[in-house]
Amino acid sequence: MAHPLEAVINGAEGFIVIGDSSQDRFPALSYAAYTHAKKRFYCLDLGGLTESRGPVKGGKVYTSVEALPAERGDLAIIWVKPGSSKAAVEVAHAAGCTRVWFSFKTAHADAVSRAHELGMEVVEAGRCPVYYLADKPGACKAHTAVVKLSGLYRKPPAHEADAGRREII
Repeated sequence: MAHPLEAVINGAEGFIVIGDSSQDRFPALSYAAYTHAKKRFYCLDLGGLTESRGPVKGGKVYTSVEALPAERGDLAIIWVKPGSSKAAVEVAHAAGCTRVWFSFKTAHADAVSRAHELGMEVVEAGRCPVYYLADKPGACKAHTAVVKLSGLYRKPPAHEADAGRREII
């Protein structure tokens, strides 16, 4: 049986990845994985970065909700420090997102509560979406294999920030 998070990330008809390069939280490896998988995604950097860095240098990065294309999907993947995740939820909501996925080391109780207050579905609070991506680069495949061996992969989605450690680095 497939994990429910596989359906979320693989079935997303576009999504926004929200990072903050000013806090050293630009999702460069995730950017590369989504590019490799040919997913339609839009990276929004709260720190003002306009081009991707890391394995995919020079890719388009947006700096405001207003600059994002209209057809951006309803899922936001949060990739900021926990103390900034509530602000990222506000940005996701302003972008019209109705679902939010807090990647590893991003969820904060205030942010999760705010997402619920705004009527947003919290699909996961703590695991990297790339684990569940159908087509990913080799390094991400290896990381996912370790996560599967640990038993973490099979755990049900967490919807609260206090779900405990949900990543293996």
